[in-house]
Formats: sequence, structure tokens, C-alpha cells
Amino acid sequence: MSTMQEASDLSKLKEAAGDDAALDTLSIYTIRLLAADMVDKASSGHLGTPFGCAPLANALWGKIMHFSPFQRWLNRDRFVLSVGHASALLYVMLHLTGNGLGGQYVVSMERLKQFRQAGSSTPGHPEFRMTSGVEVTTGPLGQGFANAVGMAIAEAHLAARFNKEGFPLFDNYTYVLAGDGCLMEGVSQEAASLAGHLKLSKLIVFYDDNKITIDGGTNLAFSEDTATIFAAKGWNVIQLPNGDSHDPRIFEKAVEEAKSQTEKPSIIVMRTTIGAGAGPNVEGKSKAHGGKFANLEEIRAKYFSPDGLRKSGQAVDKKVAEMVESEMARIGEKVLPKFFVPSQVERKFRQRGDEGDQMACAWNRMVGKYCRTFRESEPNLVQDLEDRMHGKYLSDNWRKDLDEYLRKEMKILDANLGTLLNHAEVREEEVAPPPFKRLKSDGALGFKQKAGRVYASEVLKCLVQNNPAIMGGAADVASSCGVHFPELQGHFLPASRAPGLAKASYAGRYIHFGVREHAMLAILNGVCSYSLIIPYGCTFTVFFQYGLPAIRMAAISKFPIFYIGTHDSIDVGEDGGVPKQPSCVLEKDGPTHQPVEVLPQLRAMPNLLVVRPADVSETVGAFEVLGDQYANFRDISQYVDPKPLARRPVFLMTSRGELGFPYKPNAGISGREGVKRGAYVVHDCFDVPMDDPAAGLVKLPTGARVPDIILIGSGQDVGLCMKAKEILLKWSSSFYEQLHKSFDGPVPLPVSHNQPCLKIRIISMPCWELFDEQDQDYQESVLLSNYTDVLSIYVEKAATKNTGHDKYAQYSVLMPSFGLSGKGADVERKLEFTEDFVASKVWAAWIDRGRHVQVAADTGDRGFSTWVSRMARRVGGN
Repeated sequence: MSTMQEASDLSKLKEAAGDDAALDTLSIYTIRLLAADMVDKASSGHLGTPFGCAPLANALWGKIMHFSPFQRWLNRDRFVLSVGHASALLYVMLHLTGNGLGGQYVVSMERLKQFRQAGSSTPGHPEFRMTSGVEVTTGPLGQGFANAVGMAIAEAHLAARFNKEGFPLFDNYTYVLAGDGCLMEGVSQEAASLAGHLKLSKLIVFYDDNKITIDGGTNLAFSEDTATIFAAKGWNVIQLPNGDSHDPRIFEKAVEEAKSQTEKPSIIVMRTTIGAGAGPNVEGKSKAHGGKFANLEEIRAKYFSPDGLRKSGQAVDKKVAEMVESEMARIGEKVLPKFFVPSQVERKFRQRGDEGDQMACAWNRMVGKYCRTFRESEPNLVQDLEDRMHGKYLSDNWRKDLDEYLRKEMKILDANLGTLLNHAEVREEEVAPPPFKRLKSDGALGFKQKAGRVYASEVLKCLVQNNPAIMGGAADVASSCGVHFPELQGHFLPASRAPGLAKASYAGRYIHFGVREHAMLAILNGVCSYSLIIPYGCTFTVFFQYGLPAIRMAAISKFPIFYIGTHDSIDVGEDGGVPKQPSCVLEKDGPTHQPVEVLPQLRAMPNLLVVRPADVSETVGAFEVLGDQYANFRDISQYVDPKPLARRPVFLMTSRGELGFPYKPNAGISGREGVKRGAYVVHDCFDVPMDDPAAGLVKLPTGARVPDIILIGSGQDVGLCMKAKEILLKWSSSFYEQLHKSFDGPVPLPVSHNQPCLKIRIISMPCWELFDEQDQDYQESVLLSNYTDVLSIYVEKAATKNTGHDKYAQYSVLMPSFGLSGKGADVERKLEFTEDFVASKVWAAWIDRGRHVQVAADTGDRGFSTWVSRMARRVGGN
């Protein structure tokens, strides 16, 4: 080749490189101005990070990431904006790449103009299911960081389960943009520690080290050596001192270095200037963090006019000026207007989107070939993959497995539980009336039911063994809660971390979260977002308070995650029905471990189902409430799920101690079905069921079937109410005998001799949210709220006063404050949550109600006779 030819080729290469550099620079200017226009129009938002990280965004979407704007491609790279307040940056990139183009969820220019407006699909912080292309809901700093760890866990697990030689179905990377605030949050440090331990090498975090927070420089509150800390946690640390550079190659090089090793997650410490490009009065200052820029039009003239670009004196800006001039000639403007995208920039990013669409199609073809190749040799594996990809995560027999388990448990209960009758049985041959004990049969002597946590453990195991999509873990309390089954699940661990431990690999389905409750719950959000996995997490109920922000994000995102909270009230100090282990003996733990306020906190959270089951049947029903969200085929091809799609997390709150009813229910509806209605009658005031629940019949009681008193409870408190009912029946029967001896004439109580004069209904209300969703007829058939002379009392030792029980009952027996240290039985007696104390409170409320409530024809409070008169009016009619 001649010297002249070589020189010509070199000149062309330089010219092409110059054109590429100019296009990258114009792209960065466009990103900044679009974000600025959004914030300016909304008069609200954050521009410091969109300006400072525009070069990174240009590199990620323009060169590095694999994404498809049109397909929910399971092997796409994930991007998580942990600094959720910088949402304008993400929306701009989703628009430039054409996310959802041509469909109802397109991130259009019009939607950018609706930024932060009520009802728009571009809210102030990114929200999953709200905007096409948004992977997770972020905003509270650090949540996104932990979500990304969950995504990396999901990728590693699915790769270990499904990938075959020549078929890398799951090998994507997860990219995160995190800031100083994210790394100050404890949840990020917890998640980073676990990610380093798990060696999640396909997790790459860009740390926007701009040294600025809202209140000023980070030197006010944050002086630690982030790089050294992450290195100590087992991360690969990469320094990027020139994060303001417009050259995408420096970001590509950093990512290549991150990908060059397979033993560690990577953090790229990217030194940037907050508000870069916004002028000397804004750049690098705390005021750049939030709000619109007052000098926006100066910035526009600087970036989007030829004269302003040439003033910089930079060679690249001169080339950008030429591009801008061609755009101005095309549209007839002197300065490119607001909400404008130059055609070269749009073409560049749309081309990247087209490339991603082609990659998604190629991946789909690979999946098809994979299924054809392994269908005969590994039919179960192929079927599992195909089912999950179509939204069906549970096996066809999952409900039958639960049927078989419940059948065995109910057989034991039926053989051992006694019967509590509302009226004594009288045999014809008996001359004298039978004593009160004929109202009940005590069942098997010394029979003790299992603990609530044991039932939950057994039901979970029943599902885990035949449903490989179920994956989860506990925050270092698996031995007490019983949610790890090593022989079935193995351990999600790199083998190098657990030498000699059987079944330790990324194929394991149990995650050892360690004592990291907040990180566990936030990580589960990322696992759920990734898809194809049913995530669960477990710890003691009180410790879920550490991670309430993550549960809140799950509820907002409609992530169907299963939470299992054990040790649900004040009886944490007792033998709970599982073999004692030194690591989990909780005798006399006291109020620090007694979650008397957690249940109301969770009930107050929208889109979260909180189920506190009262027996094994309700426990099975709670698992079915979650399972029903995963059991059917559905379309998962959209980033935004079509409405109405019922998706929500489920919180199962259960006991450390014995759980179940002291007597057999008599109302004819199973707890398994009752849970799905939120509340149901467990034990009614008559011994022959009035309705046929299986036929869906609902009738209101009349005449003698109207109860005097309704006792409502959840969890262990339903059994407590049944025991209290037994005492109340005995007291009212005994009291009637005394009345007979006190009257000269007929007793004004139209009841048979030796029969209780109180009629009491027991209601189990395991889930407020599901009950509130029932139709009004069903709600009334349970609560009888329109029967003004029925006394209703809610009993719940897992909740404090003034937390909403008056919605369902007139009175309540709740925790007045925190609990006490001591054995469970002693604490319950001290705090008056035993059957005799509850019965006394109900009895007193009934008498007091009769003494003070005026009844027609009563001339006034005549003392005890008013109560007798009141009782006479209650019997026999509504």
C-alpha cells in the first residue's frame, strides 16, 4: 500500500472518529436538555445527576447494554437506577431508545412532558409496572442497590438450573447507578456484603462519586474510603477518575475490566461533577441536586446553537455545531427548541434498540432449539422452563399436594378434638338434667397441636419438594422457623465458600441471608422482578420492622412475594412444638421480641395481604392465596402488566407456640376456604349449620339463631375466643339456675331448663384485606353489623389499641402497650389474655351494655332488672 493511500485511510479513520465523538457529545447534550426541559415544565425534579451522569447513560445505552425496547426479553441486561430521584435521566433514555414504541406503553415525548404530573406514566421516581422499561421501583436510597443484588442472584440461579453447553439462556449483566446517599444507607451495605460473599460477578455498580449531598459536601457526614470498604467485602474495585468525559470508550473499558473476572461483583468508582455542563454557578454545588436550573435557556443556547457551541473552542463542539446547523436548517429554527431530539441522536439510539430486538429474537430462537434438543432427554426441565416463561410457576399437582397434607392433618385433629355444643344433649332415659359438662367432649387427653411455625414449615416443604421455582431464605433463623430443607433445596452458595457442604452451588434454592433482614427483603424484590422465581423470606415477625421500606416497595410494585413471620405476639417464651436447639431457645425474651404493633403496621400498608391463620387449614389457605398468583398461564411479554392483574405480596404471620382450635368448628366452612374470604364463622351459636357453604349460600340468621355476642379473633386468639365461649356458656347456664331460685313466678327467659342463655358466635378473621373485598351481603352474613342488639368484641393479642378494630366490632380486647419478659403462659396471664380473663371482660361488657342501653318500654336504669329485661328481649328475634 502506498504512503499516500495509508495517509488517506488514516485521515478517514480520524474523520470517522471525530464524527463519532461529535455524535456522542451531541447525544450527551440532548440527554441533559431533555431532562432539564422535563424538570422545568414540571417545576419539580432533580437535574444534578442527569447532567453529571449523561456521559455514562450515553455509553450504557449507546454501546454497552443489551436491551430490547419491544420485547420483555428475559436475558436482557438490567439497569437499576438506585438514585431514583434522577428518574428524568432514565425516562430520557427509555424515550431515546424507543421503549414501547407503537404500543400503549410507549415512553413518548408527550409522556416526558407529563413528568411528575398526576396520573402520568413518568412519575417522580421510577415505578415498576408504571413505565415501560423500568425494572424496579426505586426512590428510597439504597433499595435499588439491593434489588440489583437480587437480580444477580436470580440470573446466577437460573443459569445454573437451565444453561447447557452451547445454550447460554441466562447470562445477562445487571448494571446499577448508585450515589453517595445509596452507599450511606445500611441496606446497601448489607446487600453489598452478601453480594461479595456470594461472588456475584455479573453485578456491576457505577458509583457516582460526586461528593455532594442535599445539605452540602459529603465531607459533612461521609468520609470513609468506599473503595477499600468494598474491596474488603470481596468486590472488584475499578477507579474511573474522569467520569465527566464524553468519550464512551472509558466506560466500555471499565466494564470490560469488570467482566474480565468471574469471582467478584464490581464497583466502578466514577468521579463526576454534579450538574456538569450547567455552568460555574451550578456545577459541583449542592443546589445542583434538586429543582430546575434558572439558567436553562443559557444552557440551551450553549448546547443547541452553532454560535454557543463554537464559543467553547473545542474541536468536537465545532463538529457538533455543524450537526446542529443541519437540524436548524431542517426545522427552520435559530436555536433547537425545547423537548427536541436531533435526528442523528434519535437514529443512533433507535438503531441500538433495533439491534437489541434482533438479539431478543435470536435468544427466542435459541430457547426453541434448546427445548427441541432436550425435550426427550430432560422433559421435566424443558417443561419447567416453558411453563415459567408463560407465567405458570407451579406444577399441575401443587394443590393436590396440599390436599394430601391437609387430609392427614385433619384426620389427626378430627380424632383428637372434642366438641363444644351450644345446647346440652338430653337423653330420653335421663330423669335429671345433665350437668354442664354434657355441653362438651374434651377430646383426647393431653392432645397438643403443632406450633404455627411448624405448620407453616410443613406446608412450605410440601410445596418446595415438587416446585423448583420456589426459592428463598431466612435471616439466620431457619433453624427456629423451619424454612430450609437442605435435602430438597441445597444451598445457594459458590462451592468455594462452603467446601465440603453438600449441594452448595448456584443451583441451590435456599439463600443464607445472614443477619441482614433489610437486605433480604429488598433483595427479594429484585429476585421477583427478574421473573421465573417465586421468592419467599422468613424471620421473626418483629424483625420485619428492619425491612418495612422494602416490603413497601414490593406492595407498590405488586410483587407477589411470600413473607413468613413467626413468633407473632406475646407468647414467644414457650416450647413451640419444634425440637429445642441452643441457637433458637427464646425463653423469656420480653417486649423486644414481642411484635404487638407490627400486625397493625402491615395492615395499614396498601396492596399487602396480611394473613394471620388460626389453624392448619387456614395456614394451607394462606399459601394458596399466594400460589393462585403463580398457578396459571399468563402473558408476560409486556413491561407493564395489563389491568386488572391481581399481583400483591402476602405476609403470613404465625405463632411460635401451639396453634389451632380447642374444639371442632361447627359452621360448615373450612379454614382453607375461609381465608380466601378474609373472615368466616368458625363456631356458631347453634349446632346444626344453617347454610351450605359449598353451594355458596349465604343467609342471615333469624329468631333463635341470632347470636347475643360475636367474638372475633385471628391466629391463636380464635382458639382463645372458643375457650372463652365455653366459660361464658357455663356461666350463663349456672346463672340461669340461680335466677330460677330467685323468682317466685315464671322466669322471664324463654329457654329450656339447664341451657345457657347466651348465644355466642366465633369468627376467625385471618385477613382484613380479603374480607374488605367481599361483597356486602357476605360481610353482613358474618359480622351481622346491622343487628344493632348484637354485641361484637374483637380479641387480638398481636395488636395494640386504636388500630382499626372498631371497623369490625364495637369493643376490643387488645394489647395496651408492649409485652413482658417471661414464659408465654405467665405473660399471657399477667396481661390478661387467658380464657377466664377474656370471658370476664366479655361478661362485664354484656352486663354493662344491658344496664346502660335504653330499650323501648324501659322507664330507666332499674339496675339488674334492666339486664334481665334486655336478655328477655334478645331471645327469639332480631
